[in-house]
Amino acid sequence: MITRRNLLLGLGVGFPLLFSGCGEAISSPVETVTDLAALATDASTRNLPIMLFVTAPHCRYCHQLERDVIVPMTKNPRYAPLVLLRRLDLGTGQVIDFNGQTQDPVRLASRYKAQLTPTILFLSPSGEILADKIQGVVQDIDQYGGMIDQRINQALSRLGNTARIVHG
Repeated sequence: MITRRNLLLGLGVGFPLLFSGCGEAISSPVETVTDLAALATDASTRNLPIMLFVTAPHCRYCHQLERDVIVPMTKNPRYAPLVLLRRLDLGTGQVIDFNGQTQDPVRLASRYKAQLTPTILFLSPSGEILADKIQGVVQDIDQYGGMIDQRINQALSRLGNTARIVHG
């Protein structure tokens, strides 16, 4: 029987698989979000944006992006004081949303029109979109870092936070 979840997983997560082939499931050092309401409290207290890395099991491009861009970001001390980075895995169980309600991760991703993986969202502590999402993987993965930095700076600005990622 086709359930709403399986249909959304098939439409949203299956699409990239058509182009990527079946890769291995992601075992991640990046913290997977389980409680967005608690994360939002931290983000609000520190006046920081939330960067949500939307992934799916067996998404080869998610694995590549995580390995080449996201994990190095978590190891770079420049990012920790400027953004709260978490991963939303569409293959996991329930997540507590910004309103404290238990939510299916696929449904939560759909709220932000993040049906394709990987997608990176830049959100306020109340769950509002602060900068354009980044969807898919660009041909030159090295471009991703600059795109992320630009959007983090935009999100900080929209929150009224004067901190910025500066290179050089």
